[in-house]
Amino acid sequence: MFLLGGIRPRRIPSRVLWADSTLRARKRLMAILYKKEQWYSWEAALFKRHTKQMEARMELMRKREEQKLQDAFLEEAYRERMAMNEDADDEAWDPIEDMEDEQRHRYIDLIKHFLWMEVEVDEATAEKPALTDASSSKPAEEPAPPEEAPAPTKKLKNKKKNKGKSNAAANSSPLEELQNLLGQKKLLAMQASGKHSTETELKEPDKKNIETEEEMRKRLSQGVKKNLDNICGMQLVGTIENPHETWDKTAPMEDDEIDELIRDIREIKLLLFCRLVLLQASLLPAALRATTVQEFLDDTSVTEADLRDLCLKVAEPTLQDIRDACADFARGDKADDDLPVQDEDDDDDDETMEELLQGDKRYHHLHTDDWLKERRQRKTKVTICGKSIWNHASENAMSRDGWLQFSVMAKDCDLKHAIQLCRNWSEFSDLNLLTLWQYFPASNWTSWGQDRFMQQLQQLGFFPYFTDFDADKYSHHHQIGGRSQGRRQHDIVETRNILIGNMKRNDPVTRRFLQYLLMRRVELLVMVRDGKTGRVITAPDDEQLWTYRKKQGLGRASKNDWFNILEVGPDFMKLTDVLREWRFGFDDYYNVFIWDFVPGEPHMDLYNIVVMELRNAWPMRTPRDMYVHMEPLLCSLHRNEKTMRTRQIKPCEDLKSLWDTIADERSGFRLFDVSNKKVTMRKDTELAESPYMFYNKANEVEDAILFPDELTSDRKSVAFREIRNGVASIEDGILPSTARHFFKGLEAINKGKDPMKAMRMAKHDDENNIWGLPKVWETALLQARSDKLKKSQKALLQRTGLLNSYKTLSYDRRLEESDPMEMMERYRAFSFKESFHAGDLEPGYNAKYNLFQETLRAMLKTPHVGSTDWIFFIAEILEWLDLRGDYNDYVQDPQYPWPHSFIVQDIVQAFAMIAMFFPNLEVAKLQTMFVNSSQCDDFRKSGVFDPKERSKVRPDRRTRTSYKFREKEFWKEWKEFYKTERYFGDVYRMEWSLAVRPIIAHLYQAGVIGPAYMQNHPEVVLGMVTANTEPHRPDKLVLFINYQDQYGNFPMTYPPSFVDPSKWPQVIPTARTFSSKHPAARFALLRLWSAPHYYPFMVGMFNRRNTSFLDSRGRSWEWKFVPKDMPGSEFSAHHTTGKRLDVLKDKFGDMAVHRGDLILVMGVDEDDLLRFCTAVTFAMQTKPWLREIDLWKSFINMDFEFLLDLESFGWIRRV
Repeated sequence: MFLLGGIRPRRIPSRVLWADSTLRARKRLMAILYKKEQWYSWEAALFKRHTKQMEARMELMRKREEQKLQDAFLEEAYRERMAMNEDADDEAWDPIEDMEDEQRHRYIDLIKHFLWMEVEVDEATAEKPALTDASSSKPAEEPAPPEEAPAPTKKLKNKKKNKGKSNAAANSSPLEELQNLLGQKKLLAMQASGKHSTETELKEPDKKNIETEEEMRKRLSQGVKKNLDNICGMQLVGTIENPHETWDKTAPMEDDEIDELIRDIREIKLLLFCRLVLLQASLLPAALRATTVQEFLDDTSVTEADLRDLCLKVAEPTLQDIRDACADFARGDKADDDLPVQDEDDDDDDETMEELLQGDKRYHHLHTDDWLKERRQRKTKVTICGKSIWNHASENAMSRDGWLQFSVMAKDCDLKHAIQLCRNWSEFSDLNLLTLWQYFPASNWTSWGQDRFMQQLQQLGFFPYFTDFDADKYSHHHQIGGRSQGRRQHDIVETRNILIGNMKRNDPVTRRFLQYLLMRRVELLVMVRDGKTGRVITAPDDEQLWTYRKKQGLGRASKNDWFNILEVGPDFMKLTDVLREWRFGFDDYYNVFIWDFVPGEPHMDLYNIVVMELRNAWPMRTPRDMYVHMEPLLCSLHRNEKTMRTRQIKPCEDLKSLWDTIADERSGFRLFDVSNKKVTMRKDTELAESPYMFYNKANEVEDAILFPDELTSDRKSVAFREIRNGVASIEDGILPSTARHFFKGLEAINKGKDPMKAMRMAKHDDENNIWGLPKVWETALLQARSDKLKKSQKALLQRTGLLNSYKTLSYDRRLEESDPMEMMERYRAFSFKESFHAGDLEPGYNAKYNLFQETLRAMLKTPHVGSTDWIFFIAEILEWLDLRGDYNDYVQDPQYPWPHSFIVQDIVQAFAMIAMFFPNLEVAKLQTMFVNSSQCDDFRKSGVFDPKERSKVRPDRRTRTSYKFREKEFWKEWKEFYKTERYFGDVYRMEWSLAVRPIIAHLYQAGVIGPAYMQNHPEVVLGMVTANTEPHRPDKLVLFINYQDQYGNFPMTYPPSFVDPSKWPQVIPTARTFSSKHPAARFALLRLWSAPHYYPFMVGMFNRRNTSFLDSRGRSWEWKFVPKDMPGSEFSAHHTTGKRLDVLKDKFGDMAVHRGDLILVMGVDEDDLLRFCTAVTFAMQTKPWLREIDLWKSFINMDFEFLLDLESFGWIRRV
């Protein structure tokens, strides 16, 4: 072994190692001791003072001992004198026990000082400086709450500054480091640094000032300066809510009110002391024995350590303790027995499992954790120090007197802290309104609203806790073109204004407001989170969740993708929750996130929309109505005109209330509209010029459609839910049946039943209505096969796949064997049909349609009895069409109607619909007999079998003519109106609004139209809604859409196959020619079902922009199905019908001719017509199962002369 370079290791002396180790141990010990010294600030200060006193006494003892050693004689004499009373001298000169005795007295004096009890003169003289120092000072180590309102005194600010100097930079709060940033800039910094997992609980304010009775009287009688440090933005001073006299100083209270308040607070202090004792188990025996506080303090069993702990709580009572004591004083001997366990009117249980699953499917990535509930403890009553109190805090809302006492006792408390102590939303709302009307003499409760804009939102029931209105400052578009020497570059940032707040849960006003916002997707986006469950119950598409995004790089900006930096979601919620300055102590609220649709817009646009919709949600028809919801509170408040003090009116007093002042006709109201840095003031007498500024008749008729339950019920608890319809169910991506089956299983489990059986029953219902074969077909086919078949009949059934036993597949088997796309399309069709007919506004038609559907279902479910000839008739049609009834494959191309596994169901249904109109044919005998039975009396008498009477009455609906083919004179009135200089939505004719608003609400509720993600400007949106009449309905205004392309942004190109309606086949000439060749010819006019305003043809996502329109309020909408006003919509119906008939062109030949959605079917006789009508009906109604034959607008089995009558009544060309 050798050493490199010949270097020998150096030996370190052991004394050096020992010294270093000792030094490190000493530093470690000092660090541990220092860490353990982080006690409560008051206790630390008290301990330091006691330590100094003990050191002084020990120094005195050492001097005496030195004196005894120096002078032996004096020591001897001293010992002789001390020997006479050794025990007494030992007790007198024991420094430890003397210190403990003085410390105990200090604890007792502090408790008496807090309770405003008299203190003995000799003790008070000795301890007064100590008490003042211990109770009124704030040590430097006291942590200051981040993001709180600035402290009212300079002293507190300096201490906060000292605290920042004393702590290490690594221990500083991330919120303090970011306090100079605001809004989304702060969120970006927090997100980038990752320092947002800090303590989110609200910190306690400084409560160490224990006021004497005299100091409190002086404060209440003279008033105090208000803390306006957190006030910003526009302020309105001199109004009834905010008088000049109380702008910067609280109003003084009268002597009798002060006397009553001081008397109550003295009692509350005693209750607070008893509650603090109740929380300390070691003090309970003595407290239960004592009959007074003095007796409890004199009890020697109460140790000094217990007194010290009690003093810490007395000197620093939490806000919750003060609130509980105030509530104890108010409730007296009541134990909250009247407190309901749950809201009886809560309609959360009305939401079905199907809706829950569909919502979870769509918003599961936005949900947060559910809130857990604590069990309630048993309620008992105990006597502490002679005072009887309950062992639990009051769960009832505290009265306004209780909150007045609280605000006086916790004088340094902020309203943001008091909010957390509220038990429910009603208590919080009352507390907010009382603060608005200057009821509390608290200096820190003024800055709650910050500015007039936030105050108005709070007054209307929306309470913001995060805002960022600087989108116009943050957004920028910087680009360098390619013509410069350098490459193309771009730096683009887009930001949206955002407003986040809370609203009352399950409240009618909240429900209306949120629904109004959802209908204004063109201007703002909204997401709602349930504070009770943590579920997101509505949100825009994922592509619209961003609030801050950027695009940077080289080249063209259009080729680069956006990078979303901030998106509304769980992480966004956590970030904004960290910055909250106030929180709730209950879960009866919604978190509402509102942000602009268009980035970089002025924030006043968003604010004005929110305020306007809040006014409509209450609803408020005049400016005076802004105070109607406060009437119960304002009727009980009186304001002293001299002192401007607002107080409660006692039962025996006859004083003028604040509501009397507001309701006085002499009171005037002013409206300020801030838009584009321009402030407009209006008097309440000028509202006639702006009829849409407040709630009006158009809002009323729209609400009748959106909220029909409010017309028949006065329930105060209604949950907000998205509007559900057949289209929405499919768009959520979950089959309605899956959710329904799962719900039935859970329901059976809750009832103690077999869940599998319940799910099988639910699936059986679906099999009967959607998947299964008709009962009449199964029984008839079974009877036909059991009879002795002819060879020709057997061969026919063999060729069409009907000979072998055909059993309906169960729902589970279908899920396993069928094509998923087939399942989805089948379900989609049934769901869409719900929306189709829900949006049909023809008076009385839906009742007729439902009657027919019930009759048809009953016919198909009835077991077969009689001849089976109709079975072979259907088999012949299948063979004629080259189809089979046993297909197992599925063609996914929507242009092809087959093959699929529902051929038999569709053709049996088509035959049942048509056969009832051929009573003379033997093959239709079964259907005719069923219709003539007693159970079909209503259907038989509905008029469907009386074509002559039906032909005389034209349908009560608008015509189907599109914008392209309407006469220009039809739009003359609209064009004259649109020339107005003001924004059309502000001056839209009220009679037009009354006509179009309920129609739009109907279509929206049905799912036929939806809010569009398009800016509400004519350059972006093609159509404009108007109302007009037609010659056959001169007294009925109805909705029409003017699709004039004003700016040339929507070039309309028609396909080469486009045919003008004037060139379509003519019905009468064609029928006349056929009739001349066949004397016994019979005819049928089959019309496809369509609603007055749209066809049941889907509009692709990328084509919906061409169907967009603006309504009377400037809201953007898009059609999900082809609107009849769309230019050239007639050709869409003509083309769709023709393409399906072309599939069987080689079978039909010239026997089926179509004109738009009208089909002329001809037969040489009734039997021939039945065959062709059944085949045409089957072809139109089969896959994709979206189209239906409208029997009430169809005429079946007619002669040629009847067709001529139909032409004269306009059924062929205009309907």
